[in-house]
Parts: sequence; structure tokens; C-alpha cells
Amino acid sequence: MSPARDRHERIAPTAHFTAYTWHHLGLPYAHLYATARGARLFWALRLTIEWSVRVRGAVPTMAQYLGHRHRVIDWTLDRHAPDRIAEIGAGLSRRGTTWAADRGVRYLEIDLPHMLAAKRALIEERAPAALRERLGERLSHHALDVVDPRFGERLGALLEGAERPAVVAEGLLGYLTLPQRVALLTSVRAALAPSGGVFVFDSHLADAQAAVGRASQVLRSLIGVLTRGQGVRDPFPDAATAESAYRAAGFTRIERFEPLALQDEIPELARVYSPVNIYKLTA
Repeated sequence: MSPARDRHERIAPTAHFTAYTWHHLGLPYAHLYATARGARLFWALRLTIEWSVRVRGAVPTMAQYLGHRHRVIDWTLDRHAPDRIAEIGAGLSRRGTTWAADRGVRYLEIDLPHMLAAKRALIEERAPAALRERLGERLSHHALDVVDPRFGERLGALLEGAERPAVVAEGLLGYLTLPQRVALLTSVRAALAPSGGVFVFDSHLADAQAAVGRASQVLRSLIGVLTRGQGVRDPFPDAATAESAYRAAGFTRIERFEPLALQDEIPELARVYSPVNIYKLTA
């Protein structure tokens, strides 16, 4: 097996799939991180399982679901106007390239070592020299494990000196056990506390999923296929329970954004309901 292929084989299927989805949606710089494996996963799901379960548009496609989530997180970051962003579990996201190259914001991509090695290799192989020059030192990669007890301390060191930092996690918290989720919230809050920064992430709530019914069940089934049967962990039962956990972690302000309520702000969200919620927590 070639080194490049071995690098890509170690990447989780969901990272390949989401990276190709962002490319399919035409998001900036997503083509740099789209892989052949991602394309195979995307079209295999689209033309078989996904096609068979959609009923008159009531169930969003995975592309619509992931696009809604990604765009609402971007919209939330735009409103905060951070001077430094740390994305944990960054995977093959194109967000860091956009913020570093086009907006001049220092962007820290945090993930496991093999994931970061693959990401750096794709930038070197595919990004034009002019883009790599614009990225410069503004886009950096840091190997940290979110379940490490010292994660908060290490993240805090990376954010030191920022005036309006933001920590981002997309598609990460749902795969953590409840104790891991609570520990991560506490770590991120400790890292943000000196500056009063924000934590932006996506979250599912059991009562919201129940209200959606079939759409939520289908999405969970599709995610289970992509994760080889692992799927996502049980969500918080409701907003009150989730927000109680966020306050217990030390966050002082809690804002929740639902895609359905943002259709006037983000035209791409129109017509399809998504069960995901985006939270912005202020330390």
C-alpha cells in the first residue's frame, strides 16, 4: 500500500464523507480535501440506501443535513468575529483554510497525529503556492486528544493572548460518552475563561429528535452506516438538561440556533427541516 493510500485509509469514513459533501455543495476550498474514498461513500449512500428511505422530501439528505450544520456554525462564527479559532476534531474541514487565507484569522486545527499528517499532505499536494503563502503561519496543526485530562490546559496555552477566541467542534460531541462530553465542556470552558471566548458546536436533543420522528431515525441510521455500526451516542434528553450541563461546566451565557429559524438569514437552509441545533456558549 502506498504511503498516501495508507494515510487516507486511517481516516474515519465520516471524515471522508463530510469532506466530499462540502465539495459537492461547492463550499470554498473543499476541493482540496475531497478524496476518492469520500466520493465513493457519498454516491454509494446517495444512490442506494438514502434514495430508498426518502419520502417526498420530508427526510433531509445527508448533504442537506451536513450543509445545514456547517453553514449555521459558520454564520455563528461570523457574528462573533473571532481573532483566533481553534477547531477540535477538525478532520478534513475546509473551514480553517477559508478563515486563515481569506480573512487573515489565526486558525488552529486540532486532531490526532495521523489525521493532521493527512491534512498537511493534502495542502502540500493540492494547494497552489499562492494559497500556501496566504495561509502562512495563520493555519497551524496541533496534535491533541480531547479525552486527555490535560486537554483544557493545553488548549488554553494555544489560545493565550487572543482577545476574542472561539473554539469550534463540528460532529464531535455526539460521538462522546456523556462523561466524556461533560469533561470536554469543562476543559474548553477552562481554556476560554481568561478571555471570555465562545464554544460553538452542534448538538442533538432527544425530544427534538422524537418530534421530527422519521427524519431523525433515518439520519441516525445513515450515520450508523457511515461509522460502520457505531453511530452516535445518546443525546441529552432535552434542552433544559443540556443547558444545565453547560452551566455546570461554567459557561455564563447559552445561545441555541435552529436551522429552521434562520432561513431568512441563510437562504441555503430553506425548505428542508434539520433536527440539529447549534450552540454558542460564552465562558
